[in-house]
Amino acid sequence: MKNSFDVLFNPDSVAIIGASEDPSKMGHQCVDSLKNRGFKGKVYPVNPNTDEILGIKTYPTLGSIPEKKIDLAIIVVPAHLVFGVLDECKDKGVKGAVIITAGFKELGHQDGRNLQKEMAEIADRTGIKIIGPNTFGMVNTHIGLNASFSPYLSQLKKGGIAVISQSGGIAHVIVNQGIAENIGFSKVVGLGNRCNVEYADLLEYLVDDNDTDVILLYIEGIDDPRRFISAAKKAALKKPIVACKVGKSPAAYKPAYSHTGSIAGKYELYEAAFKQSNIVSASDCEELLDIAKILSLSSPPKGDRVAVLSFQAGPGIMITDVCATRGMKLPNFSDKTKKILEEVLPPMTIRTNPVDLGFAKGWKTLDTVIRAVLEDGNIDALIFFMLPHPVVPFKELFKGMVELKKEYGKPVVMCINSHQMETQEAIDVFEKNSIPVYTTPERAAKALSGLVRYGQVIG
Repeated sequence: MKNSFDVLFNPDSVAIIGASEDPSKMGHQCVDSLKNRGFKGKVYPVNPNTDEILGIKTYPTLGSIPEKKIDLAIIVVPAHLVFGVLDECKDKGVKGAVIITAGFKELGHQDGRNLQKEMAEIADRTGIKIIGPNTFGMVNTHIGLNASFSPYLSQLKKGGIAVISQSGGIAHVIVNQGIAENIGFSKVVGLGNRCNVEYADLLEYLVDDNDTDVILLYIEGIDDPRRFISAAKKAALKKPIVACKVGKSPAAYKPAYSHTGSIAGKYELYEAAFKQSNIVSASDCEELLDIAKILSLSSPPKGDRVAVLSFQAGPGIMITDVCATRGMKLPNFSDKTKKILEEVLPPMTIRTNPVDLGFAKGWKTLDTVIRAVLEDGNIDALIFFMLPHPVVPFKELFKGMVELKKEYGKPVVMCINSHQMETQEAIDVFEKNSIPVYTTPERAAKALSGLVRYGQVIG
């Protein structure tokens, strides 16, 4: 498994068959995605009607490329030409292909299904692993490989989250959020119609991928659930897997099929399969990446007992609601903690869990409160909400919280809601020290619930 996919994700040479001079065409964007974008391998555009594209020498056919062997082919030709190109790939020793071309199983009729079946037979016979067809492509940030029609994906930060999605659009939504929030990715793959590369294949490969810490899945439908469950169950014991399944309503079944040829199936069956597979489920794209982020930054807590500290009462209540509905507990503090809070917090302050810190001032008070809560044997994790304000000792807080996290070792989640640019420094410090930061109370609580659920999986 490792050897067959290593060529796909770590090629030394890439050919773009269907490369184009026209900037409006995907064949042009695929060349742009590889030109001066950090990929150190050789790039060969293939187009019989031009000598160069974007300053790169172009070849009339795959066979005319002087390189004896090509590792990866990006295919952007009309559907009726794909099979001829695959024959050329066989002759050139190609072992990996990204087929962006659509017009196969997703059409929803027998001719399309037959064409894709024929494609899979050719690929299996020649040993070619295919991403697609009907895909945007894939990215491996750790070698600068952007084998897609989206040049801006070359901007992705290197990191430990692998994104595997049937939908190119959803993959872009996820990584766009990641770009905005400075989250790093290892690999981003658009599976498309899944010719001969399935979720199970990539789970088996990524579980041993040194660049990947967390595996994120967006799923429309799975054709071989038994194999998927088997692969996921094994992988999740070594690396966290978080997944979002769409098609909750019958109204979404038909568009899911016409999109990537996926049989949606009942959502409840997938939820049961996720539990059986040790997968942490997410309800939407935002939660999917939020949980992946916390899993990449923090170790799971020993239990599901959460403390909430907030400078404003409303957000603390909202966090409490989400925690309770997601199966987490907000227990009473120990007598020792209660006594400390009674002594150091002003009379009007709410000292129960959640704690309203609205009247607390100065880092010394906050340090005492946070330390007492993290020491409390009734507490497994902490969520801390704040709106940066002149009366809040912000700089002392973000430096002190890092030290307290290191000292006590319990998961800490920060929720910082502010448009002030000065908060970015704090966010960077927190996340470099395994403290994930979210912008809203709901996101912080949902993310922590995912971390708790993964702790229960490996528990």
